[in-house]
Amino acid sequence: MSLDYSALLYDPVYLELGVPATFVSGSVEADLTVIDDTRPKIIPAGSVEVRSVGPGAFVRMQELETNGIVRDNWIDAAMNFNGRTWTVRSWELRGSPNGEDFGEVRFLLKAAEVG
Repeated sequence: MSLDYSALLYDPVYLELGVPATFVSGSVEADLTVIDDTRPKIIPAGSVEVRSVGPGAFVRMQELETNGIVRDNWIDAAMNFNGRTWTVRSWELRGSPNGEDFGEVRFLLKAAEVG
């Protein structure tokens, strides 16, 4: 019997830390729950401090699949959450012990251009 990491790990984390988001890419529009990872982080590296890569948002792969959002829809998609609109510039898969399709994706974001 294998552990269901989605129920044991992701469900409580997204219930506690998740925020509502809207994902728009062409004709695809869906409401999702994301973990806001847009605040820069300072990481100590020896005697210096390094800033994190940039703003991001975590989304569960299963939620994307349920909403018909495939990888071809990810780049340049708009994501709106916590009162801001972001554009997906890249992504990183974060698999789970149950496999890549049962983990998360971290969307790497940039502020959406206004106007």
